[in-house]
Amino acid sequence: MAGCGASGPIKARVAESPRTFCNPVNVDYRFMKIDGGDGIREAADPVVVEFGGRYYLFASKSSGYWHTEDFVEWTHVLIDDTVLPIEDYAPGLFVYDGYLYYVGSTHGKGMLYRSSAPEKGVWEPVKEIWSYWDPAFLVEGDNLYLYYGCSPVDPIYMRTLDLRTLEEKRGETVCFNSDKEHHGWERTGEYNELERRPYIEGAWMTAHDGRYYLQYAAPGTEWKSYADGAYVATSPEGPFTYMENSPVSYKPTGFLGGAGHGCLFTVGGDNYWKAATNSISVRHMFERRVSFYPAGFDDDGYMYTDTYMGDYPTYLPDSRCRRPGKARPEWMLLSQGKRVTASSALDGYSADRAVDEDARTAWVAASNGDGEWFEIDLGALSSICAIQVNFDEYGATHKGVVGGLYQSYVIYASVDGETWYAVADRSGKRSDTPHDYIEFEKPFRARYVKLQNVAYTVSQNLSLRDLRVFGRGRGRRPQAADGLTVQRDAADGCRVRLSWDAAKGAQGYIVRYGIAPDKLYNNFQVAGGDTSLEIGSLNSGVEYYFTVDSYNECGITRGRRMEACR
Repeated sequence: MAGCGASGPIKARVAESPRTFCNPVNVDYRFMKIDGGDGIREAADPVVVEFGGRYYLFASKSSGYWHTEDFVEWTHVLIDDTVLPIEDYAPGLFVYDGYLYYVGSTHGKGMLYRSSAPEKGVWEPVKEIWSYWDPAFLVEGDNLYLYYGCSPVDPIYMRTLDLRTLEEKRGETVCFNSDKEHHGWERTGEYNELERRPYIEGAWMTAHDGRYYLQYAAPGTEWKSYADGAYVATSPEGPFTYMENSPVSYKPTGFLGGAGHGCLFTVGGDNYWKAATNSISVRHMFERRVSFYPAGFDDDGYMYTDTYMGDYPTYLPDSRCRRPGKARPEWMLLSQGKRVTASSALDGYSADRAVDEDARTAWVAASNGDGEWFEIDLGALSSICAIQVNFDEYGATHKGVVGGLYQSYVIYASVDGETWYAVADRSGKRSDTPHDYIEFEKPFRARYVKLQNVAYTVSQNLSLRDLRVFGRGRGRRPQAADGLTVQRDAADGCRVRLSWDAAKGAQGYIVRYGIAPDKLYNNFQVAGGDTSLEIGSLNSGVEYYFTVDSYNECGITRGRRMEACR
């Protein structure tokens, strides 16, 4: 411990070389340019590409792209429309022969650009090619395979181009379309409860171990149910067979929901990660963020994405931080639902909204001055390992990339609520970090945490989505959740209802499920005292297995019982 307990001063040091990050990715998300989008940040449809020793993150409507070497520090490259059609949605990229290639979404042909120095923002046009909407590419041999589609009616298509000439070798082929009658997760709505047809979009192709995994998104970017499924083939051109463990990237619950329309990328050769779109969609349906999740393939060739507590601190996608079989440190959320006080609050935006574990709500102060502060009482001395500061944009009116925006503040901690010690001084910060994340070199003990505003230039009102404190509480892990019952809907095989007995000491539960006992890749987080859950995202005709984990501030207790249903 870095602290001296209840009687001595609190000593904390911010990690200069952090081992972890916390979703969403902490980049300077751009403000919308479209009508009705004033003051609303967005980034979506991410593509991550390794090129020249750097990792590049492209996302829709970002006035450029970011690059990093360590996934901690991100540099934004501002691109003008005269250089690239950067305002097109869903960028398509591939690497070939020493160049990074780029094309935007179109309804036919679009100009393909290339760069040997994308970190400098230098690009040159190459040739018009078929790009259509939501283009994605696979380079193999002399072929450039193009996959595309974005429609509530039309399917996912593909074409084959000659990589050397960029001329078409084989014309448009249908890969697959939606099947909401049998694929529950494709149904629209926050809980897959609506009847209208979903958007099928966001194709991405991954070649792995002699098989070709064509991923796609449904049911719509505005829902927390936004997810990716997959079809698989032994050839890039198909025919494609549905993967019955779909969705293969799914996060319908937690602080930030949604894990659709993204890409699969590797770090260090074989360390797979998923970049995905998250939904906020409060002020505008396209109010979105980007997150990274560990991903991979099991021994039977099933693709999966690990979104289990996927918005908790996670080891960085750097090979030096890899932990076999362990994606995250054992740090729990300490701040949810705790007693809070604040310097001021607007009506309807009370302080408790900043500890409700919901990115769609916020505390809003009466001003953006240095007299504004927010304080959490954790209820007991706790071991604090990391803090995430998620700022809101209440009252902002910006459009596009705006200079001079920043959030400067100081985080204080206290044992008794009277004597305070600065544990993270961001008073001199002049960068725009809407989802700031602070990891400490070593844990320190405190009961109270306070954010003191210094300057907030985004709007006239300081606003926080959530101040999230991670570490370990005092006490024991909860008991295991027993009494699990599972009942499949007789009329609709995509729906199932679960219930279980309350576990002593539990603050919440995580329902894990999948198509085999060793393939429980999807999950729902159930916070509070609820002990039942209805899921509407199953695939009909597929057998599923379920178990329930319990958790509190001291850790997670895995479910002891597993139930199956056909």
